[in-house]
Amino acid sequence: MKQSKRFLQAISLTPVLLIPLALCFSQELHKEGRYFVAEIDKSFDVKPGGSLVMQDINGDVDVMTWSNNTVQVHEIRKMDVYTQTEAEAVLKDVESAYVQRGNIIEISGPNVSRSYISSRFTIKVPVKFDIKINTRGGDITVANLAGKVDLNTSGGDIKITNIDGIVNAKTSGGDVEVIKTKQQVNVKTSGGDVTIRDVDGPIDAKTSGGNISVTNNKAYVKAYTSGGDVNLTNVGAEVDAHTSGGDIEVMGSQGSISVSTSGGDVRLQNIGGNVSAHTSGGDIEAMNVMMGIEAATSGGDLVLHQIQGFIEGSTSGGDVEAEMTLTDFSKDHHVDLRSSGGDIELTIPAKLPATISAEIYISRSDYRDDFDITSDFDLTKESITEGRDIIIKANSKINGGGDLINLKTSSGNIVIKKK
Repeated sequence: MKQSKRFLQAISLTPVLLIPLALCFSQELHKEGRYFVAEIDKSFDVKPGGSLVMQDINGDVDVMTWSNNTVQVHEIRKMDVYTQTEAEAVLKDVESAYVQRGNIIEISGPNVSRSYISSRFTIKVPVKFDIKINTRGGDITVANLAGKVDLNTSGGDIKITNIDGIVNAKTSGGDVEVIKTKQQVNVKTSGGDVTIRDVDGPIDAKTSGGNISVTNNKAYVKAYTSGGDVNLTNVGAEVDAHTSGGDIEVMGSQGSISVSTSGGDVRLQNIGGNVSAHTSGGDIEAMNVMMGIEAATSGGDLVLHQIQGFIEGSTSGGDVEAEMTLTDFSKDHHVDLRSSGGDIELTIPAKLPATISAEIYISRSDYRDDFDITSDFDLTKESITEGRDIIIKANSKINGGGDLINLKTSSGNIVIKKK
């Protein structure tokens, strides 16, 4: 008899337990245009050093920090459905979408792929916390965090600000912006621009269809793009930059740099280490390089000024203008400049110890009698006829001789000046 009474009491209590839950969803729901919108609030007690993990999210996520040892989540869920009953059915998975496992908070998207459901999350976490977010189609913003940040979105922008932790960010269709981080930054986008500023750690940035801009970083920079420009300013260490379809500009680097482009110009200024610069279709300009430079272009001019080390330059279709300002002649100061169809002008220190070898090749089809080698230094010059072609040569040892200065062009002039 007692068991029957308990059973009846349990049955009578069941509707009372279910009604508040249904009313809760009903009260949260409201209509915005054709959408039903629910606002969901969750709060979890945690300790610093935990993790927020979000998977299969369809929508935007904004993560910020506060001083509380609590993860607070505000979700605005939009549902493109016809009736409130359908909207309430969509909300049945809310409880299972939020899970706490010790010091880890997990948030997941709908159990099935539903393009008619989207969310916007505003989340507060302790300052010392790790973040891992994977979305199917929204923007992600993370700020003021001391922890690792791992972000992946298939169709939105990523913005990261003031992070003391390793940053990994990837998007398939948007821009990436990283500002003021203390550790390593790895970013990749398939269809947008990358902007990075004030980073203490090394940078690895890749984009398949946009520009890359890096300003004020203290460590190594690797920047690759298949379809845009690369602009680097005030880099604290080595640079490795490549683009298949744009220009490269490096304005201030404490280390050596290696840059290449298949279809644009290269501009370099105030470089603290050696330079390797290549382009298949543009000009190369470099100014104030603290060590040596090697530059090559298949279709443009070379303008290399204030080079304090060796100079190697070649072009298949342009002029070469180079200036060495080296004062320590014990350093490597060899020069090798070549052009297949332009002039070469070289300026070197008046007291530089070197051995000069200059040569102009003139085919009979391009013959002009005004091609010549001129120099502020005394040179021994001769003209040699080989078949229908003419070769003008000049040689000399200046200031007792030293590293080789080798200059060669076809159907162009060579000028050697004292600095």
